[in-house]
Amino acid sequence: MRSKTLPAVTLMFLLGACGQAAERKQYAGGEAVAADAAAAAPAQAPQAKVPAGVPMLAYSYDYGLTAPPKAIRALLARHEAACAKAGPAVCQVTGSSVTEEGPDRVVGQLSMRATPAWLTRFRTGLAGEAKDAGGRLVRASVASEDLSREIVDTEAMLRAKTTLRDRLQGLLASRPGKLADLVELERELARVQGELDSAQSQLAVMRQRVATSEIEVGYESAGVLAPQGVWAPLAAAFGDFVAILAVTLAGMVRFVAWTTPWLILLAGMAWLFRRRLTGLFRRKTPKPPQA
Repeated sequence: MRSKTLPAVTLMFLLGACGQAAERKQYAGGEAVAADAAAAAPAQAPQAKVPAGVPMLAYSYDYGLTAPPKAIRALLARHEAACAKAGPAVCQVTGSSVTEEGPDRVVGQLSMRATPAWLTRFRTGLAGEAKDAGGRLVRASVASEDLSREIVDTEAMLRAKTTLRDRLQGLLASRPGKLADLVELERELARVQGELDSAQSQLAVMRQRVATSEIEVGYESAGVLAPQGVWAPLAAAFGDFVAILAVTLAGMVRFVAWTTPWLILLAGMAWLFRRRLTGLFRRKTPKPPQA
């Protein structure tokens, strides 16, 4: 019974007692190392350093453009080429699609992730590019998500998991005990290392979301834009003439389709009723006397 509980008890004792001597040295030197690393971090990666108290926000932008049908593909291809030209470290295309629903109906969608500096230049020129293509900017919105708490919590968990992993590795290297103790240590070390790797991946994704922003650009065309000016209402009326005529003819066809069966049925019933009345009239009519 004592041998079954020995590995767990031994592990707890080793983690709590055997690390006390090395703990003071590790923490004493760890604070100095952490301070040196924090001082050197801005020089290595100034874009990743966020001042204390400044929220770490992940931005996402949404824009909508309208243009003539023939200009949709060219406009989308131009924006996609600009992102590719900037390079994968600055901009990446995450999705692109064009759907042609008819000669006058083309819809496109472009999704990108880029650095804030590149996105600022790109967003500034959207309205002008749409105007040059014969269209205009019809939608613009921005949303943000505060990831400060998630990043701080994940960093704190990483520090705790790293300290625990280092202790387990030190115990595994300096305490050649029984086989059961070694197996228990290795199992615990593998679990901690897995949680550490998962937390590092999550932190990298969140930092990437803060360092870059998402943008969705929608392209839509419902036909050639109507001319603007004094004659615009008359041009719109001529443009609606064919549509109104088609709708009227469609209504007439539907009316004929709905009423024809009933007309045939009523005509048949009227014919039978008239025939029956004719038969009854002939029976009641007295025959003239024969000479």
